[in-house]
Amino acid sequence: MSSKEVQRIRCPKCGAEHDFAIWTRINTDLDPDLDKKVRSGELFRTVCPSCGQQIDVVYPCLYHQMKNKVMIYYAPGREAMAKAAEAFEDGLEEAGEKRSFDARKEGYRNRVVGSLYDLQEKIAVFASGLDDRVVEICKVLIGSELQESQPDAAFDDLLYYRSGSGEDRLALMKEGNAFASISLPGDIYEEVKRRYQPLIDQYGNETIIDMEWVMNSVTKAEGR
Repeated sequence: MSSKEVQRIRCPKCGAEHDFAIWTRINTDLDPDLDKKVRSGELFRTVCPSCGQQIDVVYPCLYHQMKNKVMIYYAPGREAMAKAAEAFEDGLEEAGEKRSFDARKEGYRNRVVGSLYDLQEKIAVFASGLDDRVVEICKVLIGSELQESQPDAAFDDLLYYRSGSGEDRLALMKEGNAFASISLPGDIYEEVKRRYQPLIDQYGNETIIDMEWVMNSVTKAEGR
């Protein structure tokens, strides 16, 4: 089930306070409306009733798709991510009780992310029926090619999304904002999946799957 707690939020502009619902657990099967609000970011935004300032609220939460067997813990910050990853490995704490949880036996995909953008990306990747490990490898390879061929294209991240026409694309991000996008062709995805399957099989059971995971896994595989 989903759960929330109400906290007082102070407006950074005018200093006024108002109540805001913090959703610590989100079960998309039981509360599909919450799923839509996560994808749009509405669940992490509020508007000051005094001055109208939009406020982005950063807080940790567990996103759970029972039907699709997906659990993504949004834990802002690298330290929080590490602790969340340990919690997944030691047994997931849910509904106030700690229970043994083997993702491989139960067929779950457990992930830990550190930003709202990463949470929304993981949801989009799984909704498209793709493997996020393959997508991350694609992002590293395509990002490296872009930096070599277009050195003036200053970006600090690539984020996967599926366009309204059903095309897989990567958004070029700079300081949290998308300023351009490129296609992620299906043939490239399949070739990367085939080529890097041994690496995925060996190192793909971790819960933090990002560009850093790709670089660390490649380094391990090459014995460096």
